[in-house]
Amino acid sequence: MGTQAEKKTSHSISQQSLLLAKQARMEMMENGCITVICPKCQEHPKITTTLRGERTIVICRCGYIINVDINL
Repeated sequence: MGTQAEKKTSHSISQQSLLLAKQARMEMMENGCITVICPKCQEHPKITTTLRGERTIVICRCGYIINVDINL
């Protein structure tokens, strides 16, 4: 049942969304700021990390750009 939910989530996220999320993460690591702008809502995505550093989450306010990495 968990795999069905994962399949639905993966189909709803476009390749452009994933590329923009990766680009935002790279810019944050290199420059400390994000220049990526969401094509849907025209805002910058937010990058958050859990307290222990297990996950890095990139998400836009409208939900178009979304990506979660588990760093462990």
